[in-house]
Amino acid sequence: MKLKVVILNSAAVAVALLVSAATWAAPAAKDEVIPLIEMENTPLSDALRQLARKAHLNILLDPKLSQPPSDSMMVSIRWQDVTAREALNALLDNYGLVLVESPRWSRSR
Repeated sequence: MKLKVVILNSAAVAVALLVSAATWAAPAAKDEVIPLIEMENTPLSDALRQLARKAHLNILLDPKLSQPPSDSMMVSIRWQDVTAREALNALLDNYGLVLVESPRWSRSR
């Protein structure tokens, strides 16, 4: 069974755990190369949140990540010259997690 990490591009998704919507004026930083990403003994859920924030993504983590054995998984990484999105995808892949993206919500103006 694979756990899911949901990336939200919408403020209209009706989910109780929805985090605040991304700043609409902020450009997507998925192509911005980060010189160094380093984490030492960081809880997996915190590492996922930090990388998602760097990639300007809102996320919902599967509640199972807060239960044993996932809740005790620690991350120690060091990546150079990667984008936050690449690092997030690598971390997800390393832990057998799946990224599920919601459809983009179009705002009426």
